[in-house]
Amino acid sequence: MSDHHRLMIRFSVRHLQFLEQQIAELDKAIVEKIEAAKLKDSCELLRTIPGIQQTSAASILAETGNDMSQFPTEGQFSSWAGLCPGNNRSAGRSKSSHTTHGNPWLRSAMTECAWAAASKNHCFLKEKFWKLVTKKDGKKAPAVIAVAHTLLQFVYRVIGSGRPYEERGAPPMEEKQKQRLIRHHLRRLGKLGIAVSSARPESSTKPRPRTCRKNR
Repeated sequence: MSDHHRLMIRFSVRHLQFLEQQIAELDKAIVEKIEAAKLKDSCELLRTIPGIQQTSAASILAETGNDMSQFPTEGQFSSWAGLCPGNNRSAGRSKSSHTTHGNPWLRSAMTECAWAAASKNHCFLKEKFWKLVTKKDGKKAPAVIAVAHTLLQFVYRVIGSGRPYEERGAPPMEEKQKQRLIRHHLRRLGKLGIAVSSARPESSTKPRPRTCRKNR
């Protein structure tokens, strides 16, 4: 390592320290703005929701405020944020549909929170994310939007009620979804060169009772 290399490393370290200092000052300014706008309690409530931290809570409140009465329903709130899925049904079947246009800054903040919630352990949103990824043939974008939409509903309820978020258990998985998930993982293992045979359900392996007919 030459003296030139050492000089460039020192410049890089000083630049990194400068950026860290600016980030710390901005975080401090954000906290001061939240306290000045009397949004500290709402910010603390939002931080109880999985995937939402200090910066993202401030970004959400900067766009929505803490008065949910301006949005009569969760659906209108989701539509305003651009996270309300479109309605595209034909012959009783749901087809691919895009979300509505809305607030791009709030949509971006909720999408980042959705990624964080999807990687949080012991959270039903993580189960929901991977369940939708399996249903969409491995596509993660629709699953992220769906989780962001759910988080936005939590934001509406938490701010509107003034009560912190309470974790709820994962919804029970239907047998059809369970079999689809098994087939998905078997295909993934097959692509890795691992041959796995799925076991039949116990109910199908039980012998059926025999009935005897009396001769008349």
